[in-house]
Amino acid sequence: MPHLTAADKAFFRDNGYLVKQVLTPEQIRAAQRALWEGIPADRNDPQTWIKAGPRVPVPASHPAIRATLHDSPVFEMAEELVGAGTLSPNASPGPHLVFPTGETDWSLPRIGHLDGYYTPTNGVAQGTVGIFHVGATIYVEEVEARGAGFTVWPGSHRYAAEYFRTHSLLSVEGGVFRDTDLGPGLEITGPAGMVCLWHGQLVHSGSKNCAARIRMALIARLARKDLEDIRFETPDDMWEHWEGMRA
Repeated sequence: MPHLTAADKAFFRDNGYLVKQVLTPEQIRAAQRALWEGIPADRNDPQTWIKAGPRVPVPASHPAIRATLHDSPVFEMAEELVGAGTLSPNASPGPHLVFPTGETDWSLPRIGHLDGYYTPTNGVAQGTVGIFHVGATIYVEEVEARGAGFTVWPGSHRYAAEYFRTHSLLSVEGGVFRDTDLGPGLEITGPAGMVCLWHGQLVHSGSKNCAARIRMALIARLARKDLEDIRFETPDDMWEHWEGMRA
């Protein structure tokens, strides 16, 4: 039985993202335990969480972390968008934690970016672009407003598709569309067990955490198995390689 409805796909088509509740309570607890294995703070004392770390406390290969993608509906949902059997199963959801700052001065990010582009600090090689089709941001702890929620610019995937019809994929320095007004961003909040599926060319960002909880998110980037064959294609129909969106 499909996980996504026609209305879900229509929302994704228009907005470039989709939020669903997916993880079981057991999967949530197992992922939380795994993350706390690598956090040198007292789980029962929120004061010790402020400005703690690390951002990646355990590897994406940890069984409880990998299970949030492959033993839940998340991977199957992504393939319902792109096409059955089209995505590489090798991806894992890497932890991306944001610890409370203890501050109250918060603002919505003014600009966002596309993933896969070189910056001096992100480890991406200059002259390359890391293409993928669907991102999956999985919350394993509740994320409240101003709690460093994943921030998206709805509809920006359509702007990106139009832009890349006439511009090189390498023309967007740092993955940022500079001097372009994409409207306000939207901070995605929600309970533990929620996933935000997002188009690989959706502009997005993070923000600082002015809430009490640790922002416990896992992020996977899912690419087609035939990525090397289509990497530099910019078809007139932005859904050319999304069989699930044409079903």
